[in-house]
Formats: sequence, structure tokens, C-alpha cells
Amino acid sequence: MKAEPDGFTLNFTETVDPASAADPASYSMDGWTYIYQSKYGSPEVDPIAPKITTATVSADKKSVRLKIDGLVKGHVHHLTAAAVKSSSGKPLLHNEAWYTLNEIPK
Repeated sequence: MKAEPDGFTLNFTETVDPASAADPASYSMDGWTYIYQSKYGSPEVDPIAPKITTATVSADKKSVRLKIDGLVKGHVHHLTAAAVKSSSGKPLLHNEAWYTLNEIPK
């Protein structure tokens, strides 16, 4: 998962099914941040619900470019790709990713 100015690019180890991977409804995202403090630990705070607006599958079917409304600098962005399948129709072995968006790329 790589940060982009308006979303993320997902890279896969195998080819994905273009129909499931190109459907924004195949993905969901939530997010949060933590209280930075001197004592150890923090609860998750300031929950967000970014919206995935488009999903574009690359020509080689090994990456997907997600455009997302509601990215928040400094938040952990948690992506679930529950409905994305491989080209052979199998569910993804690992269908979750987390990214702490310290900076939104220009």
C-alpha cells in the first residue's frame, strides 16, 4: 500500500480479478489517531470514515489505484478489501492493510 496525493496504490503478488478489484464497494476504510503523550499507550481517538470513490486496475492486474475522499494527515488508515478476488477466483490471503499517513504526498 503506497500513499498517493488523493488515495493509495495497492500492489499484489498475484493478478486480481478485474471485476471485483475495480468495484469501489469491494473495499472499506476507517481510520483513527492516537494521543501523543509521555506515558505509554493511548486509546484510538478521532475516528474517520474515508470514502473510496474509484478503483482502477492496472493493465498487468497486479495493482489497483484507489481514489479516496477524506484522507487525514497523521491518522492510521485501515483498508479492508474483503470482496476482492484473485484472477483464479480465490479470496485474498491477506485482505487488510494499515498505513499511518504522516504526510499526504504532493
